[in-house]
Amino acid sequence: MRLIRIALALCLMASASAWSQTYVNLSITSAPPPLPVYVQPPIPDNGYIWQPGYWAYEDGDYYWVPGTWVLPPSVGLFWTPGYWSWRNGLYVFYPGYWGPQVGFYGGINYGYGYTGSGYHGGYWRHNVFYYNRSINNFGNRRITHVYNKTVINKVTVNRISYNGGRGGIARRPSERERNYARQKHVAPTQAQLQHAREAYGNHEQRASFNRGKPPIAATDRPGQLRGNGAVSSRDAGRQDRSRDEMRSNDGRRPESRASDSHRLSSTGSQTGFARDNTQRQIDRTQQQQREQLQRQQREQQWQQQQQRDQQVRSAQQRQGQEQRERQMRQNQQLQHQREQNVQRERQQEQMRRSQQQVQQREQQQVRQMQQQRMEQSRQQGQHRGQQGGGRDDRRRE
Repeated sequence: MRLIRIALALCLMASASAWSQTYVNLSITSAPPPLPVYVQPPIPDNGYIWQPGYWAYEDGDYYWVPGTWVLPPSVGLFWTPGYWSWRNGLYVFYPGYWGPQVGFYGGINYGYGYTGSGYHGGYWRHNVFYYNRSINNFGNRRITHVYNKTVINKVTVNRISYNGGRGGIARRPSERERNYARQKHVAPTQAQLQHAREAYGNHEQRASFNRGKPPIAATDRPGQLRGNGAVSSRDAGRQDRSRDEMRSNDGRRPESRASDSHRLSSTGSQTGFARDNTQRQIDRTQQQQREQLQRQQREQQWQQQQQRDQQVRSAQQRQGQEQRERQMRQNQQLQHQREQNVQRERQQEQMRRSQQQVQQREQQQVRQMQQQRMEQSRQQGQHRGQQGGGRDDRRRE
């Protein structure tokens, strides 16, 4: 009996920055195929971030979701890829999400900046994404914000596509990555979900059909699985798996079960191929319109941010001008006070001098009066002396 457990969980949070996502955790017994080898298509324009390809599972078979360039739902967010992990005898898929940091993605070396830990293809600075020239394929596009930093890969380069178990990546999340996992996340965009649906609708992307070498390994835009922007895989990867992981309880290999499922559904896929093409063209047009709207929203956000920055700079300039004016007024007041103090001191000095002059005049008047009194006293004495001498003469006579 085949063990397949599908758990559906709907997570909806009121905050726009929270992780509002409908996701599917798959638990199956067969390991995902190795990662295919492919060349990253050129970036379509500024603002896009690389989402690596991955193996998804549906209807008893793995199918390859091509790597593609996607627009983040808002500035400052990074993409954490989903990954498969061996848990309690089953392979469990953990979906990807957007967040302010790149979280744990199983240590899978998806390439093009996703070396198994973090993302080395670029970083956000002042609401603008800077691209690492040594990682990303610019093609003929003019990318305005770039830098060049060689990334030294400290892990073994292989094509293993799952974590844990026999032959899987033996890596556990760090404490920092555990903290990232507890933060609020943002769901994949509609363009990413539509991109996965396009891959699911193309039977050539199924592992039972392409034997681990998908014809469309990567695209330059989400949902565009046809045209010049689609890139094929160069070679199917190789990885060892244990016999217990390769077989289920019915004793058959997963490739045989997937082939049976493919034979049962091939007739319906062929009859609906034309209808699917028309629907894909409609979806592609709608996707282009959504991307155009997202670009306009990003440009509007950028303009609003520029306006806010200009307002902040203007406010700072006004504050600086007001501070200079206040300083100038204070200096003028201080200068005026100093002048008043000097004038007051001059007036006081003049008053002191005037008082001294008055005192000197009064003292001189006093001395003159004393001299006059002394002169009068002397004259009076002389006069009395003369009068006394006359009396004496008359007496003698």
